[in-house]
Amino acid sequence: MYDSIRRLFSLLLSSRNRPDPLASNLLGLAARQQALFQVLIDQDKVRESFRYMVCQGIRGDGVVLACRGPSLRSCHELMKKEFSFRFLLQTETDKFPRLHKFQGQIIDIHRDMKTITVAIPANIAILEQRRNVRLKLQRRHLPGLSVWGLAKGTAEKQPRILEQRLLLDLTGRADEAQAILKNISAGGMRLALSRHDYADHESWLAKGGHLLVKLAFPGQEPEQEHDFEFVAKVSNTRVTDDPDSGPEIGVQFLSARGRGLKAHWRDVRTEGCLELLKLLQSYQLEYYRDLKKNLIMREESAPDPMIRPRSKSRGKVA
Repeated sequence: MYDSIRRLFSLLLSSRNRPDPLASNLLGLAARQQALFQVLIDQDKVRESFRYMVCQGIRGDGVVLACRGPSLRSCHELMKKEFSFRFLLQTETDKFPRLHKFQGQIIDIHRDMKTITVAIPANIAILEQRRNVRLKLQRRHLPGLSVWGLAKGTAEKQPRILEQRLLLDLTGRADEAQAILKNISAGGMRLALSRHDYADHESWLAKGGHLLVKLAFPGQEPEQEHDFEFVAKVSNTRVTDDPDSGPEIGVQFLSARGRGLKAHWRDVRTEGCLELLKLLQSYQLEYYRDLKKNLIMREESAPDPMIRPRSKSRGKVA
């Protein structure tokens, strides 16, 4: 009887320690795609190069990740500790990569000081729902942005007339747009305003206030712009006493206007705007490929830390 109980406990313990097959399959696919992994770690603790790694393969119960290499001291401080890892993975042909995340323990630091092994986790989560791809756009993709405040009219004779007030017009002003548009998704955006602009329009930017938002993303040609028009609302505001931190507002898209002469408005509160999602995903994939290419080029050009440069021999003076 005791032997049976002992074997049962042994099986339970071994099943707990066994890597999840689904996680192993996903990480194996990541290795074949040479997926880029981001380590979510305080940037003050390690060099920037350590926070982005290329997946090299599965070895035993771990996944091998390689980077240019942090300092020796930084590496050993991270041994046996757990961190969050994120990576993009294309699991379906002709589909955009999806963002995955897991919690993993660093179980080995290789002699070259630029490669680590992370224990295969019990599970890997898919972070992205349709509307949750939030991007900080690069300058080449910044849209023209116009925002109007909307409010019901107060005139007794025409109570249904909608009042409008232009709150923001960043058409053709990329530098300002880059500072103001903190991030954008298929379901909304976040704006960082100056205290002066916020004070001028504070009543229109209160939580729950309705907005009309127009976005015009650049295309390959001037006539190929990607135009979007949304009715939106202010979902949250953040105003602090810190003089270095300006007011921020979160904006949720409620309905999107279709294209064409008979365009109608459609509800996008639940799923976000699919057309905008596809555009943002194409930008995200472009950024990912650029980052991966730059990382691999930097890794290939980096000197091997295990090889010391030879000292120049002193020649005899004639």
